[in-house]
Order: sequence, then structure tokens, then C-alpha cells
Amino acid sequence: MKKHVKPLSRRRLAWAIPVLSLFTAACGDDTTTSADDTSTTTTTATSTVTVVGTPDPATAVTSPDGNFTWAGSFTATVSNTNTTPITIKSITADLQQASGGIVITPITGTDEAFRFDVKAPFNRVDLNSSMAIPFTFYYTLPNGGREALVSLSVAVTTDEGASGTITATVKLQ
Repeated sequence: MKKHVKPLSRRRLAWAIPVLSLFTAACGDDTTTSADDTSTTTTTATSTVTVVGTPDPATAVTSPDGNFTWAGSFTATVSNTNTTPITIKSITADLQQASGGIVITPITGTDEAFRFDVKAPFNRVDLNSSMAIPFTFYYTLPNGGREALVSLSVAVTTDEGASGTITATVKLQ
């Protein structure tokens, strides 16, 4: 059975990586004043890049791939309300067995076995737009169950050269 090699240990995978603070616009002040004006009006805009998986939870069914017990599909939607287009440089994913939405660490010597198919239509997301990326995971869990959590990490850059990572978690049940 082919196993997925994880580039980072489980402890180093962060569940709550900040939502791409590098992509929050460098907002300036729009100030209107006159010689006899005693007040200042400030307007601040907010922009972000996000990724959301749907449905969540996704339904796990018997895997059509005989090497795995379960399969589940969902769509990750990357949305860009930034002030510049973004380019997706890479997508990484990890699947962990879970119970009630809580990751359950396998006993020593066992690990989740999985592979996934991703069908990104392209790698660029224009401003004020989004891109749907379909995923299908095929997996077997050491506890024999089917509930798992998928952690996605999407590395992106802007045309101005800023870069960062956005994350999402999707339940498979």
C-alpha cells in the first residue's frame, strides 16, 4: 500500500495559521481637510484571500480504489478580495483520523494511508473573484473508522511579490 510522505510532523502542522495577514491591503488614510476644517475623516478598506471547503462535512463512501477503504470529495474555493491578482504556487494536504472533529493520533507504528486527486482549473485568481478546486481523497485509517480531518495549505503570491499561506480544514464522515 502506497503511503503519503508528510513533509512536516503532525505537531508542526498548525490548525490555526493566521489568515494570510500578508494579503491584508496596506491600507492608507483618505483624508479631506480645508483651512478652517477641524476634523479628519478616515476610511479604511479590508481585503483578504481565503480558502473554504464545501461541503463540510463531506460524506465518505466505500472507495472505488481497492487499495483504500474510504473515499470522499469536496471543493476548496479560493477567494481573492485583495487589491491585486494572486497566483497559487502550491497546495499541500494532510489527512488525519478523527472522532467528533477531534484529531486522534494513531498508536505508535501505525499511520493513515491516503492519496488524493486535485483538479485545479488554473493557478491565477483575479481580484474580487474566486476559483473552485475539486478534491477527492482515498484513505484507510488505522482505527478502522471513516471519520477524518483534511488540512489544506495553499501557498500564494501577489503580482507585487508578497507571498503567504492560507489554510482550511474539511471533515470527512
